[in-house]
Amino acid sequence: MNWEALSAIATAFTGIVIMLTVIVGVRQARAALDQIGEAHRATQLDGMMRIFEKFDDPEFIRGRLFIMKELRTRMQEPDFEEYLRTTPYADFPWHRAVSTLERIGVFVRMGLLEGEPFYYNWGNMIISTWSHLAPLVELSRKSSDNPYLWKDTEWLAADAERFGREYMAKNPRIRPSTGLPMTMDAFAAPNVPKT
Repeated sequence: MNWEALSAIATAFTGIVIMLTVIVGVRQARAALDQIGEAHRATQLDGMMRIFEKFDDPEFIRGRLFIMKELRTRMQEPDFEEYLRTTPYADFPWHRAVSTLERIGVFVRMGLLEGEPFYYNWGNMIISTWSHLAPLVELSRKSSDNPYLWKDTEWLAADAERFGREYMAKNPRIRPSTGLPMTMDAFAAPNVPKT
């Protein structure tokens, strides 16, 4: 047998082995990426379920209902600013709701939880709660001289509103009470200026 022919066969065989190795490697890389994607989805689902548990917590619900139904009236009382300055934070009726929203804002802002699936389910609640809460935040920032107070709750509401506007533009529906297309303004607190 000719050495040149044997060398050519060996080179062709090596090329086939290298090609098969690349094909197997690509398949393994795709499988690994699929596994990473599934692990990411499972982690996101777990995070979402834990957040839903927080939203079902009776203290969160009471705090949110206070914000939605009683806060505006309470803020009109003459001793309210003194109440803000002298009451420990954990004693405010809204503290559990705001603390929960603040944490979620951090999780979404830092990329630990994806916002859009979360907003799809809870965006209107976040926006509505923020619209009622915004005057309190402004007053609290002044009284504490801290412009960063509840910044992640504010960011969360703005991001949820961005998602809602995009969603409503792609999926328009008529609001039964007006006969006009539904807009994000429907979630704003009445007589509260938008921030």
